[in-house]
Amino acid sequence: MTKMDSVVYAKKMLYKFQSKNSANCLMLEDLTKKIFQKIGKNLEPKGILTVDELPHFINLLESAIEQDVIARSKMSKEQLATSDRLGQRAFPFLTLLKSAHQYQDHIVWGV
Repeated sequence: MTKMDSVVYAKKMLYKFQSKNSANCLMLEDLTKKIFQKIGKNLEPKGILTVDELPHFINLLESAIEQDVIARSKMSKEQLATSDRLGQRAFPFLTLLKSAHQYQDHIVWGV
């Protein structure tokens, strides 16, 4: 890793999502932005996903993952090699959403 690589890496923000009865979920900024765009939520430095919002966000993220799978099925091998699998990268966050919903806990970050 060069000095320039470490500078670029240092600029990436890490988000830590927490819920009372679930394992924490750590995600880099690029994935977090992508997921929040898919669920229609503004990404702020600090925030909360309430229990009431969780079922809707779960449905939206699962739908986005399904659409990604369909889109990937139409890609060439070269495109697949350079594309991002939303389902694989979003799985820990989706697991947190489902767990928090099961335990009826909010999810917070940046606190």
